Amino acid sequence: MATERHVIKTYLNDEEKARIDQLAHQLRLSRSELLKRLLMNTKLPSASDFAAWQGIRDLLKVNADQARLGNLFKLALDEPLSADLLLKFDSLNRDIEATQKELKAAIGDIRMQLQPGKNLQDKS
Repeated sequence: MATERHVIKTYLNDEEKARIDQLAHQLRLSRSELLKRLLMNTKLPSASDFAAWQGIRDLLKVNADQARLGNLFKLALDEPLSADLLLKFDSLNRDIEATQKELKAAIGDIRMQLQPGKNLQDKS
């Protein structure tokens, strides 16, 4: 199948090649993607973008831990327990669910700063 893509060659000295390689590594892009973005004046990722995405990954891990904890509490609620302990479990379960909602909101806020045109859909 034919492709619409074209290869463009250029010659660089060692210093120029090293600079492009350094910048591509710093931005976590291939040389090709870096040059395309520079040519098309497309936004380049910043250090704050990387930190924000790492923050989202960390918050998603916490959210998953919260979900597992909530599931363990639900299993414990199925066991015969005293009424007082059941009330405490119910309260903890509500706290876990509230924390999960707050985490999802925080993830959505960070993502909106990174990608203003995209929405994080709530799947709960």
